[in-house]
Parts: sequence; C-alpha cells; structure tokens
Amino acid sequence: MIIVSQDGLRISENMEIGIYPEYSIEKPYKINYYKIENDYMILGEYKTEERAKEVLQEIIERYDSIKRYDIHTTFVYEMPLE
Repeated sequence: MIIVSQDGLRISENMEIGIYPEYSIEKPYKINYYKIENDYMILGEYKTEERAKEVLQEIIERYDSIKRYDIHTTFVYEMPLE
C-alpha cells in the first residue's frame, strides 16, 4: 500500500509509522514514518492525539484488509487533512 502524505508526497510500504508529539501549539501530533536509515517524513499533522490515533487506525485497517485478502494491487491511502 502506498500512503500519500498531506502535502502530496508518496512513500513506500517499507516503513514504520507512528504518532509523535511535537512542541507545536496549532497541530501538536504528527504521524511520521521512519525508514531503515532513520530518515523520517511527516505524513500528517493533527490537533489532538485522539484524531492522530483515528487516522493511524484507518491505515492499519486498510493495510490489514489488503493482507487478509491477499490483494496484489497497489492501494493508495491519502492522509486526511483533519
């Protein structure tokens, strides 16, 4: 599955995704991905930890359904703006 970040950049499936609090007043919760080389990219920014967790759960559910049904087509998940 390809995940498209809020700013439109694509990333590959080979990653670790997590929620990381930031010191930002406006949108303090970021969903980042990490590559093996420890590079990271912000996929989305959310005002609350709850919303960030909801988005992460959507990604997990989509990925799980792809793996469960052994689908060999590339799916795209677009990170919601809010």
